[in-house]
Amino acid sequence: MQAISYRRRRGPVSRGEREWRVGDDALVMVNPSGGEKRTPWRDVIGVRLYHEQLRRRPWRYAFELHTRQGGRIVIDNAHWAIGSDYEDRSTSYTPFVRAALARIAAANPKARLLTGETQKRYFFLMLTSLLAIAALAFALLLIRTPLDATPFAAPVKLGLILLLLPVFWLGVLRSLPRGAPLDCVPERALPPEPGSKPLASAASER
Repeated sequence: MQAISYRRRRGPVSRGEREWRVGDDALVMVNPSGGEKRTPWRDVIGVRLYHEQLRRRPWRYAFELHTRQGGRIVIDNAHWAIGSDYEDRSTSYTPFVRAALARIAAANPKARLLTGETQKRYFFLMLTSLLAIAALAFALLLIRTPLDATPFAAPVKLGLILLLLPVFWLGVLRSLPRGAPLDCVPERALPPEPGSKPLASAASER
């Protein structure tokens, strides 16, 4: 049986495509020159799946593996197509990720799967979001507008501020770090199926 593989070029300065193969006992990375690097599944102690928008890649999803030795491997669904722009390779990325997770679960059942942001990044996202909401509310209350001459100016401004709160909490909930079983990946952690409505991102450019 042929191993499931995934290929991508990281960016315009990359020499060629890297291939990632789901081997029986290891993740095999083949670089453009043909050299191989193997990461045994039993050495993978943690996995993180997340949706992170980047410039020209609002549909970017990433698969991050952490090893016992402290290494980190990040594989995403964005491929640089020479002479054009980034290309979405979710159709081959998603089966590859699912196959890799199955191997990790079999080789190391204690491995952890996290979805959403890391705790450190989540804290900074929360702080930034709170400051943005506070600044916008402050601006609505203090900046003079033609609406201020009407008797219903205060209720309207208060209503606008209250409308921002659900947006804030939606972002908080979607970026909240969560644990999940390796054999039951939440839909939000992988690219949407073709034809489905994309999930709104909870994270912005790093």
